[in-house]
Amino acid sequence: MIGPTRLRIKLLSDSCFSRGIGTPGSVDTEIEHDEYGVPLVGGRTVRGLLRDAWLSMAACFPELEPAAGRVLGRSGAFDDECRLRIGDALMSAGLRSAAQQACTRASQALPPREILEALTAIRWQTAEDRGTGAPETTTLRTARVLLRGFALEAPLTWLDGYDPTADDLCCLSLAALAARHGGLGRNRGRGHLRITLDGDLEQTQRWAERTA
Repeated sequence: MIGPTRLRIKLLSDSCFSRGIGTPGSVDTEIEHDEYGVPLVGGRTVRGLLRDAWLSMAACFPELEPAAGRVLGRSGAFDDECRLRIGDALMSAGLRSAAQQACTRASQALPPREILEALTAIRWQTAEDRGTGAPETTTLRTARVLLRGFALEAPLTWLDGYDPTADDLCCLSLAALAARHGGLGRNRGRGHLRITLDGDLEQTQRWAERTA
C-alpha cells in the first residue's frame, strides 16, 4: 500500500510553537523560525502532537498497538521498531525562497526579523488575582504567534522502503485527526489545528476508517 508523503498542518487560530526562549527587547516567548525569519515547527514537536493524540485514545483501539509502535514509536524505546520519520513542518517553498532572496540580496537586504514580524503578531497576557480579579503586578508577558490561515507541511519518510499497512495508515490518520490543538496557550484559544495526510481531509478520514 502506498503511504502518504507529507503532513499538512493548517492553523485555524493563531499559534505559538515556542523555541523555549525569548528575544531580548522583543518578546518573552519566541516561536521557532529559520535563519531567514520564516516560522517552522520541529519534527519532534509534530511527532509529539501525534503521539499525545494517539495516547488519549489508544485504549479504544487495542488492535492497533503494533501499528502505533511502527508509526509513532514506543515511549523510551531505543530500537528500530518505528518505521516512520517526520521532518520539520515548513511553510511553502515559494515563501521560503522569497524570504531567502530578500535577506541575501546584494542591495537593501531585509533583516530576518522583518520577515518574522510580517508573518506573526505579538500577544500579551497577564495573571489574574483570584481575590480581586485584577491583573497581578509584574506578570505581564508577551508571546509571538504565527497567524491563523497559514499552513505548514512536514515530510514523511518510511524507512528502508517500508510499505505501510492499512493498520499503520489507520493509526497515523486517527492521530492526525485527533491532534486539534498544539503549542503554548492551546487552552486559551490558541493553537487550533487541522492536520491531514497529503493535505487531503477526505482521504485521511477514509484511512482512519480503514476503508481505503
